[in-house]
Amino acid sequence: MFEIFSDLARQAIMLAQDEAIGRGDDFVGTEHLLLGMAGVPGSVAGTLLSERGLTVELARSRVSEMRAAAARDDQGPAPIAPADALAAIGIDVAAIRQRADEAFGPGSFVYPRPAYDDAAKAAIELSVAQARELGHDYVGTGHMLIGVLAAGDSAGAQILGSIGLDGAAVRPLVLARTGETRELSEGELPGHGG
Repeated sequence: MFEIFSDLARQAIMLAQDEAIGRGDDFVGTEHLLLGMAGVPGSVAGTLLSERGLTVELARSRVSEMRAAAARDDQGPAPIAPADALAAIGIDVAAIRQRADEAFGPGSFVYPRPAYDDAAKAAIELSVAQARELGHDYVGTGHMLIGVLAAGDSAGAQILGSIGLDGAAVRPLVLARTGETRELSEGELPGHGG
C-alpha cells in the first residue's frame, strides 16, 4: 500500500515507527505519525508544522504531557510489555537481539515491530482517500496531515488542535502547497520526496 506514498511520506512513516520504538510503545498512533511528519523538514506537513511552531521536540513534549495526564486518569492494571510476556515463557528477547546484531549488524532486530492502532490506520486510509479525492496519484505528507485530523479525536489531532490546526484550517493550506494546479515539486512526486 505504501508504494503510492511519496518518498517524504514514507520517510515520515518510518520516523513514526522509530518514534514509537524509541518511546517503548507497542503501537504506532497518530501522535507518532505527527512526530514523523514533523521530522521531515521540507515536506508539506513538516513545513506547515514548523511554521506553526510545532517542532519534533515540542510534539514529543506534548505526547508526554498527554500520556502523563492519561496515566493519572487510568485506574486499570498496567499492560504487560511483549518482551516481558515472552520472558515469562522462557524466551529471551535481548539474547535474540544480540544474536541478530552479531549475524546481521547492529539494530537489525527490533521486537516488537509496533502495529498501527485503529486511529493511525484510519488516518492512513483517510490520507489515501484524500489524495484520490483531490485527483492526486500519490500520497504526500500533506495528505497524511489531513488524514490525522480527519481520523477523529486522536492524540495527533489533539496536539494539532493545541496549535490551532484543524481540518478546516489545514486542508486549504495543504491544497495551496500541493497545488490543485498540479505544479508539484519534484520532492512531492512518488519516488522522489513528499
